Amino acid sequence: MSNLSLEVILQREMQGASPIIVTSEGNKAGQEVEERSQRIIQGLQRLPECNFSTAEVSDRYLDNILQQIHEQSYLDFLAHWNGALVGEDLLFDYPFVDQGIAADTPLFAGVYDLSREGARTAIAAAQKIVNGASLSYALCRPPGHHAGPGWLGGYCFLNNAVAAVVTLLESGIGPVGLIDIDFHFGNGSAALLASRPDVWFGSIHSSTILSYPYKEVQPANDSQTFIPFSHSPSSEEFLAEVKQLVKKSKIEFGCAAMVVSVGYDIIINDPHGGWELPPAIFEEIGQILAQASIPLCLVQEGGYLLNALDECAYKFGLGLLGR
Repeated sequence: MSNLSLEVILQREMQGASPIIVTSEGNKAGQEVEERSQRIIQGLQRLPECNFSTAEVSDRYLDNILQQIHEQSYLDFLAHWNGALVGEDLLFDYPFVDQGIAADTPLFAGVYDLSREGARTAIAAAQKIVNGASLSYALCRPPGHHAGPGWLGGYCFLNNAVAAVVTLLESGIGPVGLIDIDFHFGNGSAALLASRPDVWFGSIHSSTILSYPYKEVQPANDSQTFIPFSHSPSSEEFLAEVKQLVKKSKIEFGCAAMVVSVGYDIIINDPHGGWELPPAIFEEIGQILAQASIPLCLVQEGGYLLNALDECAYKFGLGLLGR
């Protein structure tokens, strides 16, 4: 039995959702709903080593971090439409999109409030690491890894994982690694970290030609490693690449802590995925990450198969805690 504990940070406000997302086939019902977080909480509650608390970060510190990540004009845009949209109003037409990508995610009433709470949660999880925890887990929503310096997309408005990275760096912890294991490539995270020599970024994802962001991507420098799969990888293939990223992060780059963008959309039947990995793979992913023996700050990204999320989270926790 492990003596480790997992500090789980709950978002203060989780209500609200992007009701639809625009795809090449047309509009489809949005899957980014509050129930995702509740299902993940249920899975983690099965682990007695989990300590649950609510994100407590001042607005002043939150704004400080967000202003280091995102362009002020973009933050002002989100703040304006946060209150300008009412009821079921949606905004589809806006210029804040990544180059070469069409707008796919509408803005809705309260979008900035909800997104700020997600970023606050990630910052709080990073602060747990700063204060001595070995494992923390931010249950953020909406996800964030597609949000770039001045753009949104793929359900993402503010980049929660990079907010956690910057929080660690500001505290004097560094260098820091960010490993993204979501089905989709974190184009926002890659762009935000391209000019940060003190951060290593590694991503395992579906081909960016076949899946979002539907364009070719290249690492910005030697501090970025992209591992795309044009097919559904076997568990052995996927786990081998997780091991490779952990090795690069700790051994080759010398990271003192890691942030992990956690995507449960890599499993079979995920409505936004396309791979056939079993939920049980997360136990082995957790074991590999734990073997890095450095502090880990986990940040929730995708994962939309509601009836599997509790099992994914439970298995992940088992692996991380060494049970």
